[in-house]
Amino acid sequence: MAKLITSLALHFLIFLAIASTSIKAQCDYEMIVNTGITRGPSDYKLGVIIEAIGGEGTINTTNLIKNWGAMGRGYTYFLPNSSDKFRTKLPCMPNNFCWIAIKGKKGELNPHWYINNITVSTKGPGVINRMKTFRFLEEIVTVYPDASHGECP
Repeated sequence: MAKLITSLALHFLIFLAIASTSIKAQCDYEMIVNTGITRGPSDYKLGVIIEAIGGEGTINTTNLIKNWGAMGRGYTYFLPNSSDKFRTKLPCMPNNFCWIAIKGKKGELNPHWYINNITVSTKGPGVINRMKTFRFLEEIVTVYPDASHGECP
């Protein structure tokens, strides 16, 4: 009987160890978009893709303002010369960010919208806090499909 209890206890501990390693820690993500002299899109379902070095843990959101918007209800995003904040909580990425894209359906990215830079940061328990600034310093000259920056090894 003691052998059976010991065996069950050992199996239970192994199960807990496996289960705890498969649960990813949650991190707080913040993205700040700094725009230039022109107005950007508003009230559109803009998506953002953020890729990490090595391709693990890519973030892909389809409605940035609704799902990440941190400026409060009724706020108008992407006004000229503004800094707009976006926040969410997701599983922690294992590596730093290396590429970002803002995408929309045809016509949702305004031509001549000037993006200075986008800074993405993350904080989480037991992980290295990360921050990366993608310096666009350019206007978006097309309406489809996206504006992207960065380079992944």
